[in-house]
Amino acid sequence: MTTARLLLALAALVLVSGCSQSDSLLPCEVSPPSGPGGPLVPHYLVQQGVQASIDVSPAEVQAFSACDDEVERPSERPLSVTAQVFDPDNNLLSSEVSLASDGRKANVRFTPLLPGRHHVIVSFAPVGSLQQLAVHVARGWSGTSSFLLPLPRCAQLDRTARGTWVCDGVALREPGGRQVRLGTSSTPPDVAIAGNVVWVVGDGRVRRYVDTGTELELTGSLLLNLQNQVTDIQSRLAMDSELWVLGGSYLHRFIFTDTGVLTAAPQTLWAKGSLSSFGLDGVRGLLVRVGAERMMVVQVRLTQDSGFFRFDTLACPYQLAPGPAGGFIAASDACQELPSSPAGYEEGVLWTASRPDSQTLHRWVASEGKLVEQASLVLGQLALPVGSLRAGFTVPVVQSTQPGRASAAAPVLFPQDNTLGLQLLPSTSPTAFSTLSPRYYFHGATDAPQGPGTTVHERPVP
Repeated sequence: MTTARLLLALAALVLVSGCSQSDSLLPCEVSPPSGPGGPLVPHYLVQQGVQASIDVSPAEVQAFSACDDEVERPSERPLSVTAQVFDPDNNLLSSEVSLASDGRKANVRFTPLLPGRHHVIVSFAPVGSLQQLAVHVARGWSGTSSFLLPLPRCAQLDRTARGTWVCDGVALREPGGRQVRLGTSSTPPDVAIAGNVVWVVGDGRVRRYVDTGTELELTGSLLLNLQNQVTDIQSRLAMDSELWVLGGSYLHRFIFTDTGVLTAAPQTLWAKGSLSSFGLDGVRGLLVRVGAERMMVVQVRLTQDSGFFRFDTLACPYQLAPGPAGGFIAASDACQELPSSPAGYEEGVLWTASRPDSQTLHRWVASEGKLVEQASLVLGQLALPVGSLRAGFTVPVVQSTQPGRASAAAPVLFPQDNTLGLQLLPSTSPTAFSTLSPRYYFHGATDAPQGPGTTVHERPVP
């Protein structure tokens, strides 16, 4: 018992001496709290050639001490700050930094000369730690100025080579001209344009128009029946003399023959297995042409592996059957697995996105009958909203997430080095219904001075 009491006394003595400033083994010091992992790196979106002004907050310091009465607590706000800005080539850029009088934030200013991701390091002293930022520098908008179509909230919008606009089945030669409806039903027909050819699916028919420069001339019409009925259109590909349509269950091919007759090839069942919808409008498949007579049906399947469910993005190949009026048949090669989710598509191009943490945008292009990744862009914490894909070709939109910096950008390919970058889009209302296609950026403008309509910006030609 005497020995036990002696050990307890010695332990108590050690604990007390641990709060002595003269004890070199257990000094009393103020320590910042620590935890697993690190903070997320903020991502900003700014314009090339324009001075960027970014506010950076120091790390929160909650000092504590086991000997709070015996030491002097340091300031919990920084007293000075320094900053460094590096461009995509790791060159140090000229920058300025200032600290607010209360020490609660610093302001970094610099003018980016190159597009691409920049790295900003901000150091606070004596507290506040070191903060790192990713700044995505986008090229400025270089498309046309906006104009208003008197057609509200276009979901499907395109234009013929001779200048006729078609918005949700309504044709319009000029913004203030006569409107021509291309269907009789209250439900807008599905429209696809190839040059001056306008394909319309609706009212139980497939119709083909040609823009003559003064009117849309009907050149062919086909009444649909039970053998070729098109329902729940997911995607479509238009050519001068052919229209390929991905319905809810079947793949269709419509042909305008050399004799001026519109015909339908036998339909092909494509929807097999457990398919999952994707996109804001719940599409289940996208058509991407990878050859003159070959396409990929991009889909997301729900599969089970070792008792766990997962979603797999697959691009399944189909090709035309022999003969001038043949339908589609599944190709002999297997579906191509893609490591990310569909986010948009164009002629011969598929966009996918890796989620949900540090997002990466991927661009796939048709090559030798397959999809090959051409370039990718790490977005980090920039937002990549899920877009609507059912209406036609759609390019994903990248948005900033910083308060007071509501800006959006389009991903663009820089052909000189085959890399992906960003181009700022014209500003819109945060609540505006907007769509980015390969040719146009358009959004609803219900509060426009001219009245309700759709504001259209034509994108620059690559």
